[in-house]
Amino acid sequence: MNRIILLVLMLTTMSARQASAQATAQTTAQTTAQEEAVGHFTYCPYVAIFYSPYSTGNMSALTTRVQAGFGFETEYRFTKVIGISAGLELANFGVKGNSVLNDRYGPAFSVEKEYKMKTLGLPLMLNLHPLASNRLSLRAGLQPGWLLQTSYDNISSGSMCFAIPVGVAVGLSDRVALELRAHIGTTNFEENERNSGLYQRTLALHLTYVIN
Repeated sequence: MNRIILLVLMLTTMSARQASAQATAQTTAQTTAQEEAVGHFTYCPYVAIFYSPYSTGNMSALTTRVQAGFGFETEYRFTKVIGISAGLELANFGVKGNSVLNDRYGPAFSVEKEYKMKTLGLPLMLNLHPLASNRLSLRAGLQPGWLLQTSYDNISSGSMCFAIPVGVAVGLSDRVALELRAHIGTTNFEENERNSGLYQRTLALHLTYVIN
């Protein structure tokens, strides 16, 4: 009788240990991507397409311009929801339109001009990740930069500029993300303040490769 009781106790103990191990395994499997990202860096190279709906005071019949660029960002996650990132971005953007010139001895005439700009930016972003799957990110920050090259006579290369980037990123997979980002320029590139000004006001579509 004592042997039977001992055998039952042993079987009960083994069953309890097995159930506990299974519960632990299930809990581990249910660990979210958010939790796994806490305390780690993520590295994100990307290519971008910039769409620039520009306007200036001395231009008419304005059209938009599409340019390409690329960049790299790294993010550190403090909590499941909050992270910060910094990076470098080489952006090409510009405008194409018609300038109306007044001839002193004849009628006014229109000349088509194309202004291209190239900037090197330093995006500093605050990132929010509201979903456990990490597939959605809301981003905003400040982007100081430098004007590397321009074809506009009234703008000097080498000057510093600032923009406010705001974006929404959606993960297409664990490794690939697509982000729509707006750059709200706060620096007037035009030295002639009598005109309405020329700012970096662009929409950018980023295709990002995520390296954990």
